[in-house]
Amino acid sequence: MAESRAATDVGAPSRGTGDRRSHVITLLHNSPEPLSVADIAKKVGIHVNTARFHLESLVYTNQANRQVESRPGPGRPRVVYSPIKQLPPHEPPRGFAQLAQILTGAVVETNPDAATWLYGVGQEWGRFLTTKSPPFAPVDEAKVASRVLLMLDELGFAPELDRAGDGRRRLWLHRCPFSQIARQRPGVPCQLHAGLVNGALAEMRSALRMVELEPHGATHECFGILGPVPDQPLASVPLRTDQG
Repeated sequence: MAESRAATDVGAPSRGTGDRRSHVITLLHNSPEPLSVADIAKKVGIHVNTARFHLESLVYTNQANRQVESRPGPGRPRVVYSPIKQLPPHEPPRGFAQLAQILTGAVVETNPDAATWLYGVGQEWGRFLTTKSPPFAPVDEAKVASRVLLMLDELGFAPELDRAGDGRRRLWLHRCPFSQIARQRPGVPCQLHAGLVNGALAEMRSALRMVELEPHGATHECFGILGPVPDQPLASVPLRTDQG
């Protein structure tokens, strides 16, 4: 069994990210005036870095506006956020998850090297779905982590970044869309998720990669260990099976 969780890293979205972000959206819509990061942090009861993560995610997905508040006299102007008035987005039909299961199952059953193939596909999509870092710019690993978490959150994985008892960073994926297939073929569809993460990290020139993967729990929660870039390129992420 994996170690009990340490406190979540500051700035990373915690478990229940979707519910918390819905709370932030509701606060923006119900407020008669724009709210700052500090306002949201106080109302929701979260760290200011976590509040900023959620607000910037809403700006990125065109659900909120960011503006600098003009103010007379000395002092730094506040950055405030307001909602974009629009109809709530429609939830995708539940059948989409089943179709994803069917397609992934077909790959697993017909491809003798499905794990490697899915990892490669994930890498390509991870590169595509993230923002490439400017040439020669220093890499800010905290920003890289936030972008990876945002990408995974938008894909519905409810990600969480924390540290294990030995200090290693763990990336949790709380919602696996392929749980049924993963129980039948442990670790194989997980390679798609690992490829997404490593493709995004490579695109942003991060010094980290997911180097180990562990399915966890009856609901097929997963976490991956983030470590230094391996000397040899990975064809897939090793699956940890010594759970006990």
